[in-house]
Amino acid sequence: MDHRRNNAQDVLRCHLCETPLPPMYCDICNLNLCKPCVGEHLSDESTEHKVVPFRKRGSTLYCSKHSTKLCDLHCEQCDIPICVQCVSSDEHLGHKQKDILIFLENKNEALQKDLKELEISIYPKYQEIASNISVQKSDLSEHAKKLKTALDEQGEILHREIDNVIKELKNEVDKIESKYFAVLDTKAGEIKDNISEITQIIADVKKLINSNNVSLVSSYTSKFAKFRRFPPKLKVALPSLSPQKINKQQIYQQFGSLSAVGITPQDYDYPSDSP
Repeated sequence: MDHRRNNAQDVLRCHLCETPLPPMYCDICNLNLCKPCVGEHLSDESTEHKVVPFRKRGSTLYCSKHSTKLCDLHCEQCDIPICVQCVSSDEHLGHKQKDILIFLENKNEALQKDLKELEISIYPKYQEIASNISVQKSDLSEHAKKLKTALDEQGEILHREIDNVIKELKNEVDKIESKYFAVLDTKAGEIKDNISEITQIIADVKKLINSNNVSLVSSYTSKFAKFRRFPPKLKVALPSLSPQKINKQQIYQQFGSLSAVGITPQDYDYPSDSP
């Protein structure tokens, strides 16, 4: 019979007396315990016990150097869990130690903080940046269409004499559109990759939080510092048509020219939520 859960109600119960929702847990024996049964369980001296609040179950870790000893401390200099026997060794002489449960609580707080920043601040802003690039691409296409129309209208005035000029300038517009579409596509791809990476980090952090794996939690380090600085906003300087009065002797020069174009990176004016 599985004493951990009642099949009818699916409720956690004390292993010793079946009391529902026991608040304690023996990390060595893997038993749920109600408070009245803790003393009875500890009275069994045939094995070692470590009773912790139920929410801190899984926080017990055996020392990697002294396999029979429990890690009650965390060495701040070495950044590893250690047992009492380690404390007296030369390897950790003079080092500062912190209670392992306090250390894990601090680590979990850091995980929660990182997750909050990723989900609330960084991820939504990257989505917004990706959306802005899509709008820019649409505006670029619309502007290119209007520019081609202006070229057509000017070409109707000059008739056959400027057909070749119209064709050449249209090609130039197409090249400009293609060139900056490629730039925006590249930037959109980079943003998409960043969003994908952030999504994976969020999933990994959630998985780590729910794992109760002391070794993984204690070794966790943030991996998203590079995302706190958002990519610059690209400002596209689009060309415009400057028509001239028709002079058959100088048709090409008088037809007009496209203004200078370029893309200039600009920082988003998002406030910095983190150092």
